[in-house]
Amino acid sequence: MSRPRTDIVLGLLREFDGRVWTEVRPEGKHLAGTRAFPGGKRRSGETLRVALERELAEETGIRVRRARRLITLDWDYPDRHLRLIGFEVTDWEGHPHPVEGQTLVAEPLDRATRGDWLAAMPPANRGMVNALLLPRCLAITPPIGVAGTGAWQVEVESRLNALPAPMLVNLRPGPALEAGEVSWPRLARVAQAAGHWPVVNPPGERPWPEGLDPRVGLHLNHARLMSISAQKVRGAQLCGHLVTAAVHDRATLDRANELGADLVTVSPLRATATHPDVPGIGWAAFADLAESASMPVYALGGVSRADLPRIWRRGGFGVAGISAFW
Repeated sequence: MSRPRTDIVLGLLREFDGRVWTEVRPEGKHLAGTRAFPGGKRRSGETLRVALERELAEETGIRVRRARRLITLDWDYPDRHLRLIGFEVTDWEGHPHPVEGQTLVAEPLDRATRGDWLAAMPPANRGMVNALLLPRCLAITPPIGVAGTGAWQVEVESRLNALPAPMLVNLRPGPALEAGEVSWPRLARVAQAAGHWPVVNPPGERPWPEGLDPRVGLHLNHARLMSISAQKVRGAQLCGHLVTAAVHDRATLDRANELGADLVTVSPLRATATHPDVPGIGWAAFADLAESASMPVYALGGVSRADLPRIWRRGGFGVAGISAFW
């Protein structure tokens, strides 16, 4: 029997100093004691914006002035199916205060505090936390060319400093990286110094590098995505690592949802110069996968920053690429 879908609008209230408001859910409510973003069910006949304004007035006593739709996430419970629509609210009248007996707090949300936020939130809201922090663009490093490792490293480090910050940067595998000729920690430090969020991508089944700064993300390629345990993923997240995953179809998306990955890339959207014989999945298939994701989705393969509006209209969050950024 199919479960009915319920639309939940959430207000992500961000103060000018970067603090974000959450509520501690009171006793007697679903997930009592956990932190959550204020909001609630959209009523029949309501637009999303009207539902947002009503819910925030009822729960926090404010009147919304400026809000933009940030992300829509899919979430399943055993007895119900939710569509979570998050609005970033940056201007309002009044001071947020508890109207329904809950506790309201405004706290800093950044990369350093992200782990604490995720630990305090119900799983369904974790994608919202990541959406408030993640850049819209993910640059993937190019393969090492005929000029060799040294030239490649110089080029990558130079480009990292030239890319507009902040961006996610996926440090891809290669023979030199696998052999230790290029240092993961060094490249990650260069990326961080340039204002970016690095993600390391060891090849094959090799272990994730030891001793990495917890602010460095860890990537699940196809083989790792299908074989890793949820316990190991959660352990990495509790240490502060962003965990990303490569998704190509429904099976890999379902696996990423099951593991609770922080973001996924969906590829290939179109055929690319590096893989001209691999047909792209197209916009309709991308939209179908994005609609079923419980985390931010980045389009990958033959797309660039210019495609961001099209990606957003189809439920995606950001764009990833090699040639688009290098």
